[in-house]
Amino acid sequence: MAQPQILKFAFCLADDVTLSDFIPPSEILAGLNFADTPMCPAELTGPVPYRVKFDFLAPTMEPVKSITAPTGITVNPTQTYAGALAAGTQYDVLWVPAGPLPDFVTGEDKTSKAEIEFIKAQAPKAKYICSVCGGSSILAAAGVLSGKKATTNKAFYKMIVAATPKDINWVAEARWVIDGNIWTSSGVSAGSDMALAFVAHLVGDKMATLLRGQMEVTEHGQDDDPFAKFHGLV
Repeated sequence: MAQPQILKFAFCLADDVTLSDFIPPSEILAGLNFADTPMCPAELTGPVPYRVKFDFLAPTMEPVKSITAPTGITVNPTQTYAGALAAGTQYDVLWVPAGPLPDFVTGEDKTSKAEIEFIKAQAPKAKYICSVCGGSSILAAAGVLSGKKATTNKAFYKMIVAATPKDINWVAEARWVIDGNIWTSSGVSAGSDMALAFVAHLVGDKMATLLRGQMEVTEHGQDDDPFAKFHGLV
């Protein structure tokens, strides 16, 4: 049997990150490594062709402060953006959670320049590019979403649309949107739904269903988006 392929994930962090945009999804995605443990039924171990390896990148090696700082927890990076680029590391998957939102008065993007340059450098050869919540505004600032369909957190939808380039086809009502190799989700918890759909895309529904059951995540479809109505978008 062929050895499974290792997918290298770059979780792109900066101060003001939303923890739930990447911590629950990372645990779901790490479930692909369960195929090497007794937690995975024997009938699934053969059809799981991928394993995952994670890096949590940030502008510096200082602990990353979450959006709930100063009372919230911090995250220790495993690598810096500059360090990864200097090492010539190419990641297979970029996972971009919300960071600092744009200034909705001036339109100024507050994302770390190091993160933007990293995404620009990595995107052309990445197999997949994923964002959760306001992470789509970071992809927009990096030019990744030009000419693409995308969605974002519905609470900030109108402001993000107004502050980002006009060549993006923003989708107001969607739990997540797929356009080629770019996956974007709605706000926060929608990232877990997208992560499970991503697992299904990679290795099939059986593994995604197993992980859903183990983590007790209620199933939502791609178009199941009550928050578009809640926030007056439809």
